[in-house]
Amino acid sequence: MNLQDAFRQSLKSVLGAPPDDCPLNPQVLEVVENKGFRREKIRYQLTINEWGYAYLLMPWPMREPLPVIFSHHRHNREWQLGKSEVVGLRGDSTEAFGVDLAKRGYAVFAPDAIAFEDRCPPDIDLDDPLAPYMNNFNELASRLLRGETLLKRVIWDASRGVDYLETRPELDKSRIGFMGHGYGAKMSMWVTAFDDRIAASVAHGSVGSMHQSLRSGHFIQIEFSVPRLLQVADYDRVISLAAPRPFLISASKEDPDSVDAFDVYSKALRAYTRMGVANRLSFYHYDAEEDEPYFTLHARHRAYDWLDNWLKPY
Repeated sequence: MNLQDAFRQSLKSVLGAPPDDCPLNPQVLEVVENKGFRREKIRYQLTINEWGYAYLLMPWPMREPLPVIFSHHRHNREWQLGKSEVVGLRGDSTEAFGVDLAKRGYAVFAPDAIAFEDRCPPDIDLDDPLAPYMNNFNELASRLLRGETLLKRVIWDASRGVDYLETRPELDKSRIGFMGHGYGAKMSMWVTAFDDRIAASVAHGSVGSMHQSLRSGHFIQIEFSVPRLLQVADYDRVISLAAPRPFLISASKEDPDSVDAFDVYSKALRAYTRMGVANRLSFYHYDAEEDEPYFTLHARHRAYDWLDNWLKPY
C-alpha cells in the first residue's frame, strides 16, 4: 500500500461505513427539448429505501461519446433549490453553469443533495427558518448514533450518480468531470479524493481550510461535521488524494470562506510536485465584481476553458 492509499484508508476510518449496495433501477421521469440541449429528469436508487433525483442535460447536436460534468449545487440555505438552479430552471442565473456547459458540448449531470429540493421531505415548511435546518441536522444525528457520518453518505450518493453515468452509452466514461460552487466545491474535493472515475475537477468558492473556518468562527456545514476529522486531514490533504488527476481551485478574494485558499493550494501542490505533475493543480484567485461578488462570469468561463483543456479531445 502506497502513502496515498494509506492516507485514504485513514480518512475512511473516521468517515464510517457506507450504506448497503442495491440495484440502481434508473428511470427517466421527464424529457424536455430546449434550444441546444435535451433535459431529462431522472431518478435512481441510492439505497434500498431512498431515491436520488437529477437532471441530465444532453447537448444537441450530439457528438458521441460525450464528456460529462457532474455539476453539484451550492448551499446558501435555499433548501428549495438544488439541481434546478444548476440547470437554470430557478434561482440565481449566475449559478446555472450546467446550461453553459451543455452549450459548450458537455453532458451535464446535476443531482439534488440530501435535504434539498426533491430530497427535502414534503412536510417540511420551507418558510420556517428552523424546520429545514432541523431536518438537515437529523440527517447527521441519526447517522452518528449508528456510527456513520453524513459526509460518508453524501460522498456515497455522488458515487451512485457516477454509477448511473456509466450506464449511459452516449457518455464517455473516461471523461467524467466534476464542478461545484460552495457546497459543491467541497464535494468536488471529497468525491474526487474517493472516486477515481472523476478525471478532472473544479472547486469554486468556500475552498479555505477547516482550521481557518474554526479560527474565524464561521458556520461549519453539517455535512462536513465529522468527529476526529481534523486529527487526520484538512482540505489540502483531501485535494492531494486527487493527484495526479487535474484539479482547479478557484475563489474570489472577497470570499470569507476562502481566506487561506492559497495556503490550501500550496500544500496540496506538494503531492502533485512529488508525482511530477505540478501543472495539473491550478489556482485562480481574482477580484470580485459588484454585481457578481462570488461566481463572476469570467471565473465561470475560466473554469470552462480549464475543463476543455483536460476533457475535450484535440
